[in-house]
Formats: sequence, structure tokens, C-alpha cells
Amino acid sequence: MAKQKQAEVKTPAPATKDRLVDAALELFSQKGYSATSVDEIAESIGIKGPNLYKYFKGKEALLDMLSDMSDEQYLMQMGMVKASPIKISNAVELKAYAIGQFQFTVSNEKVSKMRKMCTIEQYRSENFKKQTTYHQIDVLEHTFTAIFKDLIAEGKVKDVDPETLAFEFFSPVSLLVQWCDREPDRKDEIFKRVERHIDFFIDTYFIEK
Repeated sequence: MAKQKQAEVKTPAPATKDRLVDAALELFSQKGYSATSVDEIAESIGIKGPNLYKYFKGKEALLDMLSDMSDEQYLMQMGMVKASPIKISNAVELKAYAIGQFQFTVSNEKVSKMRKMCTIEQYRSENFKKQTTYHQIDVLEHTFTAIFKDLIAEGKVKDVDPETLAFEFFSPVSLLVQWCDREPDRKDEIFKRVERHIDFFIDTYFIEK
């Protein structure tokens, strides 16, 4: 008796809308938002430019969707939402948290590409300038200032200005993220520098580790 052939299960191809989102992000991160046309986005997935309007009102609608997706992932990871508030109790937890943020920031493809796009566009657009400052300064300042305020109040960190302490902690890491964007093949070397910076900071400012 011949064996009955089992029907081949195929993974469904990504929907056209999802493919357009991915294509837009790729092009925006390479050329910038303003230098990318609707036709380029559509043609990169094999459809005509006007067909894009079946799925999105235009290029700006694509950007809005990408921004919302990126913001949700980023703020969740940073512990900036009520569902997952961040609480750091000691030096070990601070190091683990900071390293986790670095690894997420350089490894998450969507977040990385959005950051590259903002780096290109921040000098061309007021909106992108504000968005870049929000992600690269405001969120980090808010998060780490709150962390150091608590640690100072608990007597675990030296009693210095928590906002200045926050900047001293995250600024070198932010520079190393940018280096990783430029030279991703040196990621392991850069990661070691991140660890050395965090260890030095802990040795310098923590009273109780």
C-alpha cells in the first residue's frame, strides 16, 4: 500500500503591508526619510508606487507606524511603562540593567534602523531633532536620574547630584552605541568597553555594592 503523501505545509509569505513597513525602514535607515520616495519603497518589494496607497495614506503614515512600533519596544525595555516599572537596588542590578539596555539597543534591528534614520534626519527636520533628543537624552536622563535618586536615598551611592550622575553614567554608553552603529563588526570590543566603564563607575560612586 503506497504511503499517503503528507500535504506540504508552507509558511505564508509576509503580507504586503508588513513587507512595505520593512522595506520603508530599510530604505529610511540607509538614505534617510526625506531622500526616500514612495515609488522606491513600493518597487523594492515588486509593486508599483501607486499600489502603496492601498495600504497607507503615504510615506508619513508608514513612518508613524514605524515610530509607534519602535517607541513601544524601546520604552518597555527601558522600564518606562506602568506594566514594568524599573527598580534597581544595588550595583549588580544596575550593571545587569545597563548591559541589557546596550545589548537591546544595538541588537534590535528595528530600533537600530530607526536610530540610524534619526541620525540622518535630525539636521533636516524639527520633528526628527525632537525625536532624537527624546530617545537619546530625555528618556535616559529621566530613567537614570530616578535610579540614582533612590540609590542615594538608600545610602548605597555617594550623595552627589543625581542628574549629573545620570549623565556621567549613560553618556559614554550612548557614544559606544553610536560607534557600534558605525562599526558593527567591532561589537565584541565595544561591549568590553561598556563593561569597563560600568565597573569603573560602580567603583567610583557606590558605597555599598
